[in-house]
Amino acid sequence: MQCKNCDSTLRTDYSYCPDCGAKVIRNRLTVKNLWYDAIERYFNIDNTFLRTFIRLFSKPEVVIVGYIDGIRKKYLNPISYLGIAITLSGLLVFFMRKNSGQFDMDILGTGQSQPFQDKFGM
Repeated sequence: MQCKNCDSTLRTDYSYCPDCGAKVIRNRLTVKNLWYDAIERYFNIDNTFLRTFIRLFSKPEVVIVGYIDGIRKKYLNPISYLGIAITLSGLLVFFMRKNSGQFDMDILGTGQSQPFQDKFGM
């Protein structure tokens, strides 16, 4: 068996390459494996996503100064956090637009209720 990163020879019982430290992946790339990897990475017990999320709302200066000072393992990196935030906000906007036609809103307090889409040109 060969390491896919450094091409060194590996024994079949190795979980990591002794030369470069890369993890030996034996299973195929499937949707189930990708989903499991995402759940394990962002929602495990030693969770960097939840730790970053909670700290950004309670003490954002600790996260920012810590990341600048070099504390990088404790928190999720900013690009990944931004990607998750944009994805979740995009899903929220998608579901709000899809379901917004069901509600009548009287935003201006005129007593006349119009569908949400008519008021805002959607």
